[in-house]
Order: sequence, then structure tokens, then C-alpha cells
Amino acid sequence: MIGCGPSGAIASQNAAKKGLKVAVIEEHPHVGLPEHCAGLISTTGFRRLNINVPKECILNKVKGATFYSPQGIAFSVSRRNTQAYVVNRPLLDQYLAGLAQKENVSLFTDTKVLAVKMGEIKTLKVSQKREQHFKTKVIIDAEGVRGKFVREMGLAPVSRGIIPGVQIEVKNAQVNPEEVEIFLGNKVAPGFFAWIIPTGENTARVGLGAHHHALKYLEEFIKNHPIASKRLSNAVPVKKFGGSIILGGPIPKTYTHGFLVVGDAAGQVKPTTGGGVIMGGLCAQIAGKVAAEAVTEKNVSGGRLSAYQKKWKKLLSREFNSMLLARKILNRMDDRTLNRLFETLTKREFYRVIEEVGDMDFESEVIRKILLKPTLSISILLNFLASFIPIKEDKKKNVQ
Repeated sequence: MIGCGPSGAIASQNAAKKGLKVAVIEEHPHVGLPEHCAGLISTTGFRRLNINVPKECILNKVKGATFYSPQGIAFSVSRRNTQAYVVNRPLLDQYLAGLAQKENVSLFTDTKVLAVKMGEIKTLKVSQKREQHFKTKVIIDAEGVRGKFVREMGLAPVSRGIIPGVQIEVKNAQVNPEEVEIFLGNKVAPGFFAWIIPTGENTARVGLGAHHHALKYLEEFIKNHPIASKRLSNAVPVKKFGGSIILGGPIPKTYTHGFLVVGDAAGQVKPTTGGGVIMGGLCAQIAGKVAAEAVTEKNVSGGRLSAYQKKWKKLLSREFNSMLLARKILNRMDDRTLNRLFETLTKREFYRVIEEVGDMDFESEVIRKILLKPTLSISILLNFLASFIPIKEDKKKNVQ
């Protein structure tokens, strides 16, 4: 196993449960560090993964969200029960690694995989103060977005829909601790959105993703956004970190002979929000089980390991396809179109659809419900088509 993020830990745990001897190679000295995640994860997602999150990993509990258009038009979605946890990601990652170790998974930290030699028996050349070699029958790659070994195995790595993201943890912020705030707009965060995620009564994570100059856009958002700047006028930065946000959907092929790809390395990330813990974790569970079964059967061919892709696609392809379509539509809309869309959503009480069937991870049902509402779906379609029409500026006549 290459990498001990959530997907790597979950895959290794599931493989070990089948009786396999499993080792995880993690290049950093400490699991979960450096940190590069907003840390907002759905409670339903954790239930799907059958993970009971320890209290010490949970910083805050969120019940709803408010979405803002570029012009400040807003709609809110909320439920009585907790919908998501704001987590301490390093602690969560370390907890998941601990669960794997309880299944006798061997964890090697501060150890970098330098090369992979394929054959009947695969060899991983690693560096841990001195060069070592690990021999294995199946490699599960959870190395993250860089995809070095995905490429070396002849598979297509994640290469499209990757944008930089940056986030600052602040104190003395004026926030509703039970509500996340999402801000859209090409002048706010071109290609994605900005967020304020409360981590407590007056603390928050403030961040955004953008096609370029993410930090510059974040600084502008904090200082000058008409709504956010008021929430953050007295905020004091505590910590800053960043990372890559994957929005292009899964890679075409996630297996080959003796090799499986999971999590960020496979692009198993929600194209709408960039969240990957739950989707990657569900795929990792499948990968661990398929790998274990293949080794037990003494058949680690690409044909046998293709069962992994068939299973995760059966479970998640509709979700990825729906979210990818939504992301493409949002990326095509200019601010004028976004404002009109928000007006339609508020008038048609779109938030009720989300409150009724919404799921932070499985979003296709919400999209289906929207399409079943003719007036709403037609309005959205017209707003989208209008984004292709350029705005013509009136030319002022010269007065003699």
C-alpha cells in the first residue's frame, strides 16, 4: 500500500481483515501531516463507511448551509439533526491508521517509495534512512493527486480539473457555529467557490479554490466581500495551508495487473465540492477486499482485479456523472447567470428539495428531483443557455 491517507488506511484495513499480510508505506513522518483539507465530512458518509468518529476528532457539528450568489442573493438549507462534522483531519487520519494497525497492518512512516518493479512478485524500492525493498503480490496506490506510479503503470493519472485551494484558520470570527457559508462568483473564486466553515463559537476555516492566484482571491474575499468581510472584520489568522482540489472526476481505468488505484490518485472525488474522504473511502473498501480475494485465489491479473472497477462504478458512477455534469454547468455560468439562477432557486423554494432528499455525498437524487420539476428545470436550462449570449454594452452617442 502506497500512502496512508484515509483511502490508504481503509483499503489496508479491509485487505487485512481478509487475512492478508499488509504493509502501508507513508512518506511523511506523521500520518495526516501536512494538513490540506477543509475537513467538512457528512455524518451519513461516516455511517456508510461504518466509522464511529471519536469525539476528539470532532471540532464542530453542522446542521445546515447558506449559499450566496455573486450579488448576495441567498438561500439556506437546514435540518434538525447534525449533517456534517468539522473534523481535525490529522487526528482523523491517525485514527483510521490506528484501526488498520489493529488488524495487524504494518505502518512505515517517513518512508518514501522510490520505484516500483513489476513482475510476478512486485518490488517496492523505498528510502527510510537506508534503501530497502518490499515484495508484494498486489500494490494499492493511494499516493494522492501526483499520480507518479499511476503513470508508470501505464494508466492515465488525474490531469484535468485540478485547481489550487488555500485556507486560513481564524479566531474572533462572527459565525453561526451550526451553519456553513458558501459564496459563488467568478470575482470571488473563479472555477469554484469560497467557504466559511465554523470550527467553534468564534473560530472558522476560511478558504476558496480558484483557477489561479487562489491566495490573492482569498485575501480579497476576507477584506472586501460585502458579506464575508463583516463576518471576518475582527478575525485573526491562526494557521494557513493549501492543496489541490480535484474536480474532473475519476480516471478512466483504476486497475492493471497487480495494481489498483484508490482515492485522490484515482480522481474519486466529488466534482461539485472537491470532497474525497467518503467517495475515496467507499472505493478503498472495495479495493482492499478485491485485492485480498485475488491474492487468496492466486490470480492478480488485470482481468481478476477489474472486479474492483466494476464494483465501485456500479456503486458510484451515477453520482460521479451527475456531479461532473453539475460542475461543468456551474463553470460555464457567468455571474449574471448565477444571479438569475439563484433568483429562480429561491422563488421555487429549491431548498425544500435539498431538505427533503439531499445527501452531501450522493447528490444525483437531488439533481433528479430538480429535473422532475418542469418549471424549475426549464428555468435553469434557460439561464444556462443565456450564459452563451454575450452582454452588449450600449454605445453612448456623442453630443455635439
